[in-house]
Amino acid sequence: MGSLVIDCYVGNHIRLEKIEMYVGRIVGVGRSRQGDLVAAYRVSSRSFPNRSAEKLGNTVQIVAKPGSADAASGSPYIVYECLIWGHRFAVVSNGTHTRPIYERLKAGNHPRDAIISVLVGLDREFDQHDTPRICGLVDIAENKLWLGSITAASLSILPIEVPHGQFAYITTYEFPLPRIEQVDTDFDAADPKAVCRHITDASVFSQFEKPICAASWVASPSGVDVATLNATR
Repeated sequence: MGSLVIDCYVGNHIRLEKIEMYVGRIVGVGRSRQGDLVAAYRVSSRSFPNRSAEKLGNTVQIVAKPGSADAASGSPYIVYECLIWGHRFAVVSNGTHTRPIYERLKAGNHPRDAIISVLVGLDREFDQHDTPRICGLVDIAENKLWLGSITAASLSILPIEVPHGQFAYITTYEFPLPRIEQVDTDFDAADPKAVCRHITDASVFSQFEKPICAASWVASPSGVDVATLNATR
C-alpha cells in the first residue's frame, strides 16, 4: 500500500482525497528498460529538510546544507556515505554501513556474507525510532542485485530478480524488509538524472511524502554514471 484514497461526501458529490504515506529513507535496485543495472537512494524527512546529496570521488555523501543548524555536526546520522562504487560493485544504504559492506566485498566476501556480517555487527540505529539499517548491492560481474535490512526484530537479505523496467525497493519505515512483491513495475528511467526524478516523484514513489534529496548510479555497457538531486522540498 502506498497511499489511501478516501471517498469524502460533500453534499451530493463525492470528492476523492489521496492520503500520502511517510516511509523515511528509500533504497532500491533494479534494471532499466534498456537492461542497465541501477541503484538509488532517497532521503525523506519530516523534520530535517536541510540535507543534500553530494558526489565526492567514487562516493555520494549525505551532508547538512551550509548555514543550517546541523552544518557543523559530525553525527553519523547526519553525515554519511549513501553510495559507493568501484569497477565491480556498488553499495547503497541509509547510513554508516555503506563503506564496511563495500570493503568486505573488496576483500572477497560473497555479497550475502558481506551484508549479513556488517548488519549483524552494527545492528539497527539506536535512536528513538530504532531506525532500520537498509541497503542495496549491485554486482556488475555477476549481473546480480541484492537488498538487505536489519530492524529491532529481524534480519533479511534477499537476492533480487527483476526483469528490465522494474525496480525493487525497501524503506526505513512501513516497508523495511525486502519482499519479492515490493517492486515498482513501471520503472522507465533511462539515465541517473531520470532515476533521481523517478524515485522522488514518479510511479509508486510519488505516494511517499517529504522527499529531500536523491542519488543514483547506473551501469551500462558504456560505463558507470552517477547523479544527485537536491532541494526537492
